[in-house]
Amino acid sequence: MLSKRLYEISRLIEKDKVVFDVGSDHGLLPCFLVKEGICPKAYAGDNKEGPLSRAKETIRKCHLEGKVIPVLGDGIENIADDVNIITICGMGFHTVKHILEGKDLSAYDYLVVQVNKDPDLLRQFISDNGYHIIDEIIVDDNFFYQVEIFDARGHNSYGAIEIKYGPCLLRKRDDDFIRYLKFLRKMHHDIYLRSKDQNRLKEIEEIDAILNNEY
Repeated sequence: MLSKRLYEISRLIEKDKVVFDVGSDHGLLPCFLVKEGICPKAYAGDNKEGPLSRAKETIRKCHLEGKVIPVLGDGIENIADDVNIITICGMGFHTVKHILEGKDLSAYDYLVVQVNKDPDLLRQFISDNGYHIIDEIIVDDNFFYQVEIFDARGHNSYGAIEIKYGPCLLRKRDDDFIRYLKFLRKMHHDIYLRSKDQNRLKEIEEIDAILNNEY
């Protein structure tokens, strides 16, 4: 039912919490969470009637009426009071920024956010707003998806390398992160061979230092 990306994201949800899934489209994630007994209730939110109708159809097919609630609204503007966790998956960074900027997120246990590109900009946004990165994962699903788990608690600002590669990813150094670094290294190397762009050599040196555990 779920892609590898969404399945790995579902594993980040604490049991017995209520989830609000922003931009839920087909409603696959909230339906899975409730159907598998992870969440007693979930919300499938979208700002367009078309995607929301697809979520309603998924809810109907899964016989989850009353347990997965479709919500029409922009971002989290119509979020319910019983929500513990917010998920935002598969959007661009600037859309996520529009959804979260200026909002009070202190009422939620944590947020799970996966942007399709520019995860560094998301981490910078998290740092600039005084949020705390609890954990990060990389999902290798024909593309390296980076997922941030964070809450609205205070922290020391993250450094440039942490913003670029992820503070938790740098600390954990798991297999998916190492594969991602090697992918980046090859990409920069191939571009350098074509263009002789010296900046690519700097990127390679930085990645090599991380691979050698020098950061």
